[in-house]
Amino acid sequence: MKKYDVLAAGYYGFGNLGDELLAASVVSQLTQAGIDRNRIALLSASPTCESARLGVDSFDRWRLPQVWGAMQKSRTLLLGGGGLFQDATSVKSCLYYWGLVKMARAAGIKVWAAGQSIGPLSSAAGAFFARSAFSSCVFRGVRDRRSLDVLENWGLAGILSDDLVTGLKVKRDFERGNYLLLNLRPGYKELADAAAAGAAACAKEQGLAVKGVAFAEEDAAELKKYADKGVLELVQITVVKSLEDYENMLSGCCRAVGMRLHFIVLAALAGLPAAAVAYDPKVSSFCARWNVPLFVPQAPEFSAPADMREAGDGIKALFKAGLTAAMGE
Repeated sequence: MKKYDVLAAGYYGFGNLGDELLAASVVSQLTQAGIDRNRIALLSASPTCESARLGVDSFDRWRLPQVWGAMQKSRTLLLGGGGLFQDATSVKSCLYYWGLVKMARAAGIKVWAAGQSIGPLSSAAGAFFARSAFSSCVFRGVRDRRSLDVLENWGLAGILSDDLVTGLKVKRDFERGNYLLLNLRPGYKELADAAAAGAAACAKEQGLAVKGVAFAEEDAAELKKYADKGVLELVQITVVKSLEDYENMLSGCCRAVGMRLHFIVLAALAGLPAAAVAYDPKVSSFCARWNVPLFVPQAPEFSAPADMREAGDGIKALFKAGLTAAMGE
């Protein structure tokens, strides 16, 4: 009998809160589906930290002998959440996860995917790696309609669900006040320029103070850049490293403006009125699904879903179907 039922792979262990929340959601959903925690393992760039944080065995994703050994001890490989197959910056991500899938097939274990997005894919190599990898999956769960269309164009069946982080529970009973939470990320200068200036103007007009929320160190540097330029006046910049850190930021808040998908997801789960800066189709897709407005600096509007239990129920059903397909149980 194999030691693990599920070996999960994603962009885990790189210090980005969104991806760590995906890992937490994967473990939570698997345990809720009846998989013992000691039968779950992860591939991570920081395996020691991952094991301590989530209470599951973790293996170094860069040490191929460890990866191969973990696969030989596992019944299935799960591509668990995120946009693993995209070549916007490099085709290396597509190559790495395609390689994992090929290793898993060589080890004789089944591969399945949950909460994935596909693309953007601008290169022939990226498209080849993605199509080949998803063709090897016995179950394909994607988090946006565009990704489902890609699968269908490839002649592959898929299941549409919300992002896996929507399956987490976030505190909603916090005291409201006069703080606006702002998240920026690097790499999209025009959008970040507009978001920073628009948030500053909105805060001034409505008498709010602005707190910078970073999901990674690079976000903190981006926020500091605009503060140093005098575009923003920030009472603080906080790098949030856990769901608890984020919940601690909520006290006294009344609005949220952000770029990162999972910043907007957490705001919505908390019932915090939010507006999103859509730098990527996955953000636009989430906003359209849950009626979260896109941030318009000249005339900002904010809203939050009253109840997102439907999303959580959908994630539970997704994992049940995926486990049935991969393990026959």
